[in-house]
Amino acid sequence: MEASQTLQNAGPADLTKLCLELAARMIFLGKKSTTLEEARLIAEKHLVDGSAYKKFKDVVAAQGGNPQALDNFALLPNATGAREIVSPRAGFVSAIDAEDIGIASNMIGAGRDKKEDSIDPAVGIILEVKAGEKVEAGSILCRLYYTKEDRVEEAADKVEDAFHISAQRPLDRELILEVVG
Repeated sequence: MEASQTLQNAGPADLTKLCLELAARMIFLGKKSTTLEEARLIAEKHLVDGSAYKKFKDVVAAQGGNPQALDNFALLPNATGAREIVSPRAGFVSAIDAEDIGIASNMIGAGRDKKEDSIDPAVGIILEVKAGEKVEAGSILCRLYYTKEDRVEEAADKVEDAFHISAQRPLDRELILEVVG
């Protein structure tokens, strides 16, 4: 859903910025521009004019998916349960451990422990806050969406541990720390 919204130029600003930069670097590396700045302009043009979104829908269709689901999220698989994870205290989100979020996602079926396991496309974790944001005690940090309850408690504990709340606002960080290569 977030990828679809971002490609419709209606996604979160940080994800849009990251996607534009990655696209620009691919355009430049593919020699479709002579400078990185020109590549950034090309990437932004394709986002704004809707051609990037159209291409995404074409790729979904080519892989056997339903491109209409990108416009109508009700066509996507839906979880049968949801669990809110709330902040234990007021403060600032100083860090979110992505590995713990990934492990918890796997526990509720969004990944595989072995290759024979199936992936449940209806499940996942939606973060409601980002690092650096101020939170109140009891405010929602994220939501777990699941279809089986057998590991929800364990996943919820893992997600709770992933959020670090501190009294001081953390220092701002650049979205892209370093480009390698």
